[in-house]
Amino acid sequence: MLNELLKERDLPELLTMSDGSPVTAEKWPERRKELLRLLEEGEYGKFPEKLGETRYTEKRRDRTCAGVAVTRQIDVTFPAPDGQDFTFPAMLHVPDSATAENPAPAFVYISFGFPYYTPLEELMDEGVVIAEFCMNSVAHDGEDNWTTLLSPHFYPDGKRPGNGTGKIGMWAFAASRLADVLLSLDFVDPSKLGVLGHSRLGKTALWAGANDERFTHVFSNDSGCSGAAITRKKVGETFPRICQVFPYWFSENMKIHSASIEASESAPFDQHFLLAAVCPRKVYVASATEDEWADPTSEFLACVAASPAWELCGKTGLVAPDRLPEAWDTLAEGNVGYHLRKGIHFLSRHDWIRYIRYLRGE
Repeated sequence: MLNELLKERDLPELLTMSDGSPVTAEKWPERRKELLRLLEEGEYGKFPEKLGETRYTEKRRDRTCAGVAVTRQIDVTFPAPDGQDFTFPAMLHVPDSATAENPAPAFVYISFGFPYYTPLEELMDEGVVIAEFCMNSVAHDGEDNWTTLLSPHFYPDGKRPGNGTGKIGMWAFAASRLADVLLSLDFVDPSKLGVLGHSRLGKTALWAGANDERFTHVFSNDSGCSGAAITRKKVGETFPRICQVFPYWFSENMKIHSASIEASESAPFDQHFLLAAVCPRKVYVASATEDEWADPTSEFLACVAASPAWELCGKTGLVAPDRLPEAWDTLAEGNVGYHLRKGIHFLSRHDWIRYIRYLRGE
């Protein structure tokens, strides 16, 4: 059944090199770079290069969550593309169980603002470190003519090339800089480092995780169009709609593929390329039954379509029955995970707990 549904989507070939030759396990790293180039050129813009050391300064430290954790307010500073330093605030939530002798799994959580979608006490009881920053502390989620926060460090004259990064790329770059901080801390387990976001920030988490191989686990919550959902024959939000309303999220080149539904469905990439670019690491996609705008079916089918990359590399992809998922299904045995929650577009406790279990390998 699932293979038939994928045939109807007429997706671009994942395991064919740009020169037409078949992808082998040995060629996968090269193919992964091709996928990233296609996504850079046609959708998100070029992922920025790290230019120097990331530093952080602790501003405040408080006992939190009924005294079982510490929350550290920090400022994160790094060299921006123009060579000048840029600083943004972040929060480190550290359970007492996380020590140098017992390093903990950790998430970089790209958020809409403190404390949206964060059941913090429960997360601390689960023994995971959460490093959180708000997107609007890095790049304004709106039209600002590239003049505020991090944007002018990329485009001091307010102009950008066709493949210049959009706001999703800037947020993703900041997620990597916060990963620099986490990986410098002895109470963080570098073998279990996740990046997580919801909605537009689920798109961001996927782009950050696709580009930064230090993220061992990549989590997308209800990311929909230009996130985890296949574009071809998608219902709900479409390329033309998202690029009309949020053009600053993407590259200027994406306007080529968002001129019409026909243009978006003939692009040389689709979103299974984004998921597959995480291979051979782990990626996990979650959907909600009532989130038709994001299109749970297209999110799930992207997981199916990306799985051959892991299989090529001798790993399991998505382990699932040959049917579409039902409410409350959790498919977490493979290196591609998925669950479908009842309800609306939201990042819930149910989602968080399943992400934690997947990160811990449970």
